Amino acid sequence: MTGKSERMNLRCSTEALATLREAAEVQGQDLTSFVLGAALDRARSVLAEDRILRLNPAEIVQLERALDTDPKVIPQLARLFAGHSGAAALAHHTRVDRRQRP
Repeated sequence: MTGKSERMNLRCSTEALATLREAAEVQGQDLTSFVLGAALDRARSVLAEDRILRLNPAEIVQLERALDTDPKVIPQLARLFAGHSGAAALAHHTRVDRRQRP
């Protein structure tokens, strides 16, 4: 683990601070750890999305070709979903679950 040598100040409303403190407490963390952890999670997500979505012209052509091709039928999945709509299957499972409850 690297040492902590940088400092960052943050100004926020009283309400925002109260919300952050309450959330940190629920997580069993101090305020600094909670805010830093949440900010780092978001920063990593933004950077990963940026790196994934940044395509060069050749990659864009490759992606467009892949999107334009007809979908491949996977026999096992086709058999699984044959004759069942998603809503009908969900309704069936919901009814079964309700009957099994005490």
